[in-house]
This record gives sequence, structure tokens and C-alpha cells, in this order.
Amino acid sequence: MPIDDIEPPEGIKPYIGRKQEGQKRKKQSNGQQEPGSNSFFGNLSYGSLKENVDDVTSFLNIPQAELTPAVIDAIISLMEEIDHLREELNMTHTLENKLSSSVDQHIDLHVLTRHALIRELAIMVARVAQSNTASSFVYFQIANYTEIKNSYGLLASDAMLRDCADILKNHLREIDKVGTLGGDGFGIVMALSDLEQSRKKMDSLKEIIEQGPMIHDGTIIDVKIAYGLCPILAGADTNDILKQADKNRKAT
Repeated sequence: MPIDDIEPPEGIKPYIGRKQEGQKRKKQSNGQQEPGSNSFFGNLSYGSLKENVDDVTSFLNIPQAELTPAVIDAIISLMEEIDHLREELNMTHTLENKLSSSVDQHIDLHVLTRHALIRELAIMVARVAQSNTASSFVYFQIANYTEIKNSYGLLASDAMLRDCADILKNHLREIDKVGTLGGDGFGIVMALSDLEQSRKKMDSLKEIIEQGPMIHDGTIIDVKIAYGLCPILAGADTNDILKQADKNRKAT
């Protein structure tokens, strides 16, 4: 296949055809065509590149009289390099955001990892200190998780965890953060919710899960929920909040 018939990849098309202005002027002046100018590298126009050059030279206070072809070539090369660097930086930021998101999300459950949840709890502690608003933390647990695993198997207990995680995510606000605490427990950062408001919401979620029905492999599984609440106070230690919510869970 002739090389001129090869279609360039989509990713490089924004940069294709950015031939140096000096070379273009030379071709126009002598009426000759450089080797390879019939390929896709030579057929694309510069668009507003000359206008951009004028903007740059105006910004740098370069007199028009000094804009020789060599100077223009140098400016265009710098502009092309800046474009490449900007594109690489954008790609790096995109990859960084994707990696950060994947690290924060639990591999099996549609909730945050424990590390990400504790970070969100620490952020809420700081926000409470700044805004003096009420927020709460909830330790939400499948109380009979071990019994389910022993009676129906590991796959059934894991399925109940996933179903509970989905219910929590679907019935809470976007400002509320749900994450795993490991094993059979979830942590919930209830933003702008005092203990009474959070308790009403947890009672509703508890009823939804327990009344179900929760089904795995055609079998209805009885799920029992226990939860504990703790206010998020300014200056509080995240470990102390976890311990208090766990203590309150055991007392209910």
C-alpha cells in the first residue's frame, strides 16, 4: 500500500500538518514541492497558526521587522512543543484522576474503601469546625453476617453485602459518603444531619433491608441490621468517632 494512502491515527491528527511557516513560504516562493508533500503531513493547513504567531510576537514585543522566517520557525517550534506538553499534562491529569478514583472505590462493592471513608470523615470534622453545622457518623452492620455465611455459604453472604451496599448508595444523598469498614460493616458520613435526623434515616434503611426480600440463588435470606450513631464534632479524632459509633451499635 502506498504510504500516502495510510490514514493517520486520530490521536495525532491535531498535530499533523504543522509544518514550519518558513518552509511553507519557501515552497510558495519557488513554486516547488518538497518530497512527501502529497502525504497527509503536507496537505493539512496551519489554520490560525499565523494569527497565533502574531499574538505571541505582540505579547513578547518583538518588532514586526525582526520577524524573519528563521524567527517565525523558532516561534512555531516552541508553540508546537507547548501544545505537546499541554496535551501530555492533560493526559497525565486524566490518568491521575482515574487512578485516584479506582483507589478510592472498593473493588467489589459500590462504596468507598476504608481509607477513603476515613479521609472523608476527617474532611467532615474540619467542615464542622468551620461551619458549626451538625453532622453524624453511622456504623451500619449486617448483624447476622456470620450466620448467613455458615448457613448459605460465602457467596450468599457476599451477595448480601453487595445488596446492602447498593441499597445504602441508592437511598442516601450524594453528599453522604458510604464506605466499607471491613467484614460485615459499613461506615456512613451523614453530612448536615444531626443524630435524630440520622436515626430516622437509618431506621428507614434498616426496614428496607430487613423486610427485603433479600434473595440469593432463589433463596430468601433473613438479614438483620444493627447500627450505631456518633455526632461529628469539631476537633474530634476519627478513631474516637469509629469507636463511639461501634460502642453505640453494640448497645442497641
